[in-house]
Amino acid sequence: MTKITEKKAKKILERYAPNNETYKKVLRHSEEVKGVAIKIAKNIKGIDINFIRTAAILHDIGRFRCPPNSRESIKHGIEGAKILRKEGLNKHALVAERHLGAGITKEDIIKQKLDLPLKDYVPISNEEKIICHADNLVFGDKEVNFKRVIARYKKELGKKYVRRLKRLKDEIEKMEYRNK
Repeated sequence: MTKITEKKAKKILERYAPNNETYKKVLRHSEEVKGVAIKIAKNIKGIDINFIRTAAILHDIGRFRCPPNSRESIKHGIEGAKILRKEGLNKHALVAERHLGAGITKEDIIKQKLDLPLKDYVPISNEEKIICHADNLVFGDKEVNFKRVIARYKKELGKKYVRRLKRLKDEIEKMEYRNK
C-alpha cells in the first residue's frame, strides 16, 4: 500500500479536476467528509487516521468524470477507483468504489438496472465504513443530522435502503461503544 500525505492527496485531486471551480467544490465537500470521518474515527481504536484523511479527500475524485445529477453520476465511484489505481493507491480506490450510500450490491444493480459492472460495491474495512457513513452525513459541504439523511434516502431509494443505512450507522456506533 502506498502511503501519501494529505497535501499529496489534494495535489492528485487537483490534477484530475477539469477546472479550478470544480476542484474547489469537490475539495470543500471532501474536506467536510474528512472532518466528520475523523470525528468518528477518533472514537475507535485501530483506525488509520492518516488513511482516513487522505481517502476522504480522494473519495469523490471520480466526480470530475461523472458529475452529480448526470446520467453517469452513479459511476463516479468506479471512475474514481480507476484513477486511484492508476496512481498506485489501491486501498484508496476501494474507498472510492464502495462509498456510495451504504454500498451497492449486485442485487441492487440487477433490480434497479444500474449501469454498473455486476459486483458488490459495499464497504468492508472499518475505514471504508467510516468514510461512507461520513459522506452520507455531508450534503454538499455541510454536515447534516441523520434524520435528514434518512429522509433523503427514503425518498430517493425507499425503506429497504434506509434499513441498510441504519445498519451501517449502528455498526459504527458499536465500534465506538466498544472503545469507551
